[in-house]
Amino acid sequence: MQNLIPCRFHVEVESVLKTEGLRATKQRLDIWDELSGTNKHRDIETILHSLKKKKINVSRATLYRTIDVFVKHGLLKKLTLDDGRFLYEHNKKSITPQHDHIVCEDCGEIFEFFDNSISKIEDKIAKDLNLKVTKRVHQLSATCMGTQCNHPKS
Repeated sequence: MQNLIPCRFHVEVESVLKTEGLRATKQRLDIWDELSGTNKHRDIETILHSLKKKKINVSRATLYRTIDVFVKHGLLKKLTLDDGRFLYEHNKKSITPQHDHIVCEDCGEIFEFFDNSISKIEDKIAKDLNLKVTKRVHQLSATCMGTQCNHPKS
């Protein structure tokens, strides 16, 4: 039996797509479901592979275009790694939707953290400059303090 009540996030996704002049096709909603179905940070190739594994046929162009729209409208976050790769994660986290990242340069493991004092400091700096923060991107790179990286390889 088909679900007659659309998922709250599907309604939001459909609205975003419509704003961009795009139809909310099954492929685009499948892309959203794939992206929002995990808390992992993934690149385009990993996302495309996962979709194909689930027998969801999406062209690379549709995936890129759809992801760009989702990033533009805040449904996804785009992380840029030091090596130039991009990783994506959904932005519907319920506990701390506003969070930062620290990337281990040794193994590539990504850690999420949130500290309210960071945003307070940013807001104070902006206010002192007669500005209001509208977007924040905070990502740190780090290396392990021991002789060997003890994080699991990602």
